[in-house]
Amino acid sequence: MERTIGVDLAVEPRTTAAAEIHWNRDGAEAKLPRLGCKDEYLLDLLSGLASGERAGIDCPFGWPTAFVEAIAAHTGHQPWPGNTGRAEHYARLRLRTTDRVADAVVRPLRGRGPLSVSMDKLGATAARWAYLADQLASVNRPVDRTGSGQVVEVYPAGARAVWGLGDPRSTQALLQAAPWLRFEPGAQQAYENEHAFDALIAALVARAAALGLTSPPRNEQEEQAAAVEGWIHLPEPDGLAGLNPSGGRQPKLTEDQAALAQRL
Repeated sequence: MERTIGVDLAVEPRTTAAAEIHWNRDGAEAKLPRLGCKDEYLLDLLSGLASGERAGIDCPFGWPTAFVEAIAAHTGHQPWPGNTGRAEHYARLRLRTTDRVADAVVRPLRGRGPLSVSMDKLGATAARWAYLADQLASVNRPVDRTGSGQVVEVYPAGARAVWGLGDPRSTQALLQAAPWLRFEPGAQQAYENEHAFDALIAALVARAAALGLTSPPRNEQEEQAAAVEGWIHLPEPDGLAGLNPSGGRQPKLTEDQAALAQRL
């Protein structure tokens, strides 16, 4: 059995959720989500990843390099490092390389792309992640920001758009697209919580990353940027079907899924 973890990270524990999926040759089972995740729980969860296990974190792993350079210059009373036009300079301060790549894919599908980690309240969540990543590094579990290690940066809203799940969040729509996914008793209802659902999508994307069904940096320039700023692993459009561990065999429905099917 293999395991993937998903974390919908927020500034406060009360809106932070974690999901866990167990994979075997017959399918995958989503365990009951964990809500109200504190730092100590997340650190235990991520530092406890076994060989071959993956975790997807819904949070930017870094800030735009241009933004960091500009703040450093301002702090040291150095000239503001912007010699391009205002619009281009502002865009470089606002979005990371990976945000611009993801925006080109996701915006046509849902009308908007990733939020700015430097000019939106998302930056406060990134600060929490920076603390967690530092703590993981202190126990010899460093996080590779490119996603080539066990922990990858994910974007659940973008993944839902790419997979055709759209809005609103729905476990029913997910089961229709991924009939091989099972929920342990009581879990399907628990995943109707928006934070838990995004954590579940994060865990699915973590599995896609493990199977090579996400988009890594495409060239040396993007790899260099990703190593500092982080990299969003968007799944391939048909990647959800590719996660089916049973190779297309129909799994046995759980009681929750059977009851749902009868209502449809």
